[in-house]
Amino acid sequence: MENNNNLQKNSNIIKRIVIFMFMFALAGVIAWLGSVFYRSQTDMMIRNVVMVLTGTGITIFSYVLGETSGFFVYRNEGRYGRFAITYLLFLTAAVFLPFLPVTGWPYLVFFVLLGVFSNGMTGLVAGSLCLLLSVNFAGCDYAIFWLYFISGMAGILVFATLDEEFKVGIPMLISLLVLALCLTANVILFANERLSIAQFMIPGINLMVCCILLLVSLKLVSSMVIHRYRDRYMEINDPECPLLVQLKELSKEEYYHAIHTAYLGDKVARSLGIDDAAVKACGYYHRIGKLTGENTWENVSVICDKYHFPPKTKQILKEYVDPDVKIVSKETIVVLLADCIVSSILYLFAKDPKAELDYEQLIDTVFKKKFETDELWGNEITLRQICEMKKIFIKEKLYYDFLR
Repeated sequence: MENNNNLQKNSNIIKRIVIFMFMFALAGVIAWLGSVFYRSQTDMMIRNVVMVLTGTGITIFSYVLGETSGFFVYRNEGRYGRFAITYLLFLTAAVFLPFLPVTGWPYLVFFVLLGVFSNGMTGLVAGSLCLLLSVNFAGCDYAIFWLYFISGMAGILVFATLDEEFKVGIPMLISLLVLALCLTANVILFANERLSIAQFMIPGINLMVCCILLLVSLKLVSSMVIHRYRDRYMEINDPECPLLVQLKELSKEEYYHAIHTAYLGDKVARSLGIDDAAVKACGYYHRIGKLTGENTWENVSVICDKYHFPPKTKQILKEYVDPDVKIVSKETIVVLLADCIVSSILYLFAKDPKAELDYEQLIDTVFKKKFETDELWGNEITLRQICEMKKIFIKEKLYYDFLR
């Protein structure tokens, strides 16, 4: 099993290296072809290629750093190909944007999408590089660079604050207002002619185009990335899901154990701001392997594939069920502790249904025992979150009486 994990890890590393080498090389080719297209002098051509390659290297480093440090937004882990394609498309578009009036460049969209597909720092670096290329080829004032850099930075920051509901209304309004302010301060204010409605036409079109492109692209991001598995979670997190019905027919004790674990896990996950849908699903199905015999990872994995469980849910279940895999994610820790607390209470009530339990002391004992093992060490969970989790479990005292 350990060999399989190492092979998978090595495969991901090789995949990442190949994609980023391809991205790095093509970025240099795009800069060179753009320089040829605009008939740049040799020294300018070398400068453009060197700057783009250097900037692309920094972008790649920022992306990898974001993945290893957990700075990603919107589940971008492992999505190297998607980011590389987006970056290269925008870099290509940057070559041809000088054919448009400078007040009509849709760089707000570039910055926001590059940030959404990676993280704030990576999106800012990649967007700035594209913008720098357009400014060089257009030969325009560097005030244009500041115009789109500031508005793009604002766009990245406001969209990076979105949660799983992905409500884009207020971020859209703020980013467009910042873009309008920057256009006015850097272009319209310095126009060497009498102020007229015509001066606002192209900036107005730019704002409209950015608004439409952001709405369309973010809708696609929401449906294909953020909420890609939302419908599937709604199906498997239904207590009347056929798979849970099978578990109930096999053992009512196992079924209600799963119900209680899912409830507590969901409660904690929502309070901690982690993936509550995945935690709830794992609470329901952390013993689902018993449908086909023992609750081994092999049995659980077969059921996950057969019923098309979301990848994150399968990974959490693997960490939980497979003894050869170290527990890393916060979601797995939540399921583990919820299951232990439910198991302990059910065991004590099975011995004496009328027992008056000290739930606070019981929960404290569960946490102490877990701290004595290595399960709460060397993973993503923080000590603050563990303390918060413990408080939430203690607050559910009234619920535990339903376990009798």
